[in-house]
Amino acid sequence: MSSPKGYLSAISTTLKRFARYGDAAGFRSYVRSDAFLDAFNGLNPERRHSAMLVYAEAHAMCEAKTRLRLATPVALNARTSVKLANWRDPAMLAKLAEAYARSNDHEGAARLLGVIVGAARLAKRRYLDFASDSGAKRLVEGSQAANPFPGAPVGLDLRDRPVRRS
Repeated sequence: MSSPKGYLSAISTTLKRFARYGDAAGFRSYVRSDAFLDAFNGLNPERRHSAMLVYAEAHAMCEAKTRLRLATPVALNARTSVKLANWRDPAMLAKLAEAYARSNDHEGAARLLGVIVGAARLAKRRYLDFASDSGAKRLVEGSQAANPFPGAPVGLDLRDRPVRRS
């Protein structure tokens, strides 16, 4: 594989193989690997466009053939009950924790839960990370992460302030 044409054929063959089997995790790991980067950097600049076209085509085929597909995003004007999962429900919280235990990234957890990647990431941040001891301890102690305004009083209750009436 000393010629740029050989690099293109190696990239396209590998990407199409992952797409044929619907191996989304393998597809992502190959694209992030040093082997892909070396082959892509070995291409002539005019052949890189072809490689990106092969990537887009293979990515679409891989998503179509994968066993656990990502959920399609719901329209912004849809009803709230259609858009959202109730993560406060103990059963859903247990599913969320199990999905993150079984997968190693947000996309894998989203595939297991049947939600979009952003919803899984936000639910983890709000309900799993916050529920951990370190998250609760940070909030109680009033650290920099919990209080973005250093020097301001933590836990200020606005009802205790005098009201100005004119």
